Amino acid sequence: MRSSLFYIIFTAILTIYLTANFYVLQRIQKLVPNQYKILTATFISILALSFLVGRILERYTVCAASDFLIWIGALWLGIFIYLFFGFIIGDSIQGIVHIFIKTLNIQKAAYSIVIIVSIIITFVGFINARTPHVKEIAIHIDKPSSPKHLKIAYASDIHLGSIIANSRLQNLVRLINSAQPDLIIFGGDILDEDIKPVIENNLGELLVQLKARYGVIAVPGNHEYIGGIQNAINYIKDHNIRVLRDEVYSIGDIQIIGRDDRSKYAFTGSRRLPLENLIKQIDISKPVIVIDHQPFKLSQTASYPVDFLLSGHSHHGQLFPFNYITKKLYEISWGYKVINKTHVYVSSGYGTWGPPIRTNSYPEIVIFNVYFK
Repeated sequence: MRSSLFYIIFTAILTIYLTANFYVLQRIQKLVPNQYKILTATFISILALSFLVGRILERYTVCAASDFLIWIGALWLGIFIYLFFGFIIGDSIQGIVHIFIKTLNIQKAAYSIVIIVSIIITFVGFINARTPHVKEIAIHIDKPSSPKHLKIAYASDIHLGSIIANSRLQNLVRLINSAQPDLIIFGGDILDEDIKPVIENNLGELLVQLKARYGVIAVPGNHEYIGGIQNAINYIKDHNIRVLRDEVYSIGDIQIIGRDDRSKYAFTGSRRLPLENLIKQIDISKPVIVIDHQPFKLSQTASYPVDFLLSGHSHHGQLFPFNYITKKLYEISWGYKVINKTHVYVSSGYGTWGPPIRTNSYPEIVIFNVYFK
């Protein structure tokens, strides 16, 4: 039943995507001489399908062809989004102008501007996505603890794979190690869908270079489930990262609850443990930190005796204007907030999914200096 629903949703999304690409092609064709229209249609069709074809090919073999298709397809996804919205705006402006001045046709000029602006936005967003920010936040928790201070390096949504590979991961490791944290936490989606390019690029050898006094812990995200949860977890564990799946990890008096991802039911048919069950396993008079990949029901989590909640997943929409959607979906789309005395942070993530660009947020690593009573 679940697989049938997946194929129905996938077919609907693919149909909408291809229809939107046809709309973009029709507008581009208005700027192309007749002798090049077939060539243009062929080129745009290849771009539109290359990401999907590359992903399918990657499941069978990781090679130069799969990498090339994924890369050009991912870049096209970014340009396509802004072409699509830009052409809609251009058509709307032309329609309004035509009401008042029927002889004035600004369509070609508008389409040309849209193409130029879309390319510029994509280029700037590409550079932005490759420029991570490291920021520090102090958190004060009014509970006694030994140790009295914990320095946490936190990153989520790395999406290791064909696009986020050696150089990007090397930079992540360098930035985290330079902060000299006591503990490193990954908030889910360490891996992208397919583990094959991660193995092919030997990215695990970079992960083991991470250094922290209390080690590295992580929770699974939805992408670990998409790519095959057991293989993903085994690979992460084999490279010195402890994965918490509805488990409690303690550092002195500090109790860290790592939740399995809420998408578990969609992929396995079994549900993750309720937070209430996990809370019963700990001493609530001592500090409680919860790591939960997807930032749903934050206020509900904050109604429990949780002192600090870490999430990610949203990417803050990654591309404008999708941040407006994530703001509607989540109580916090990105950033820090105190809810019912619970300190909550939702990360914009370190990597990207799909288009390797960011136009409404930056990739980040957050250093939390957590002080206890």
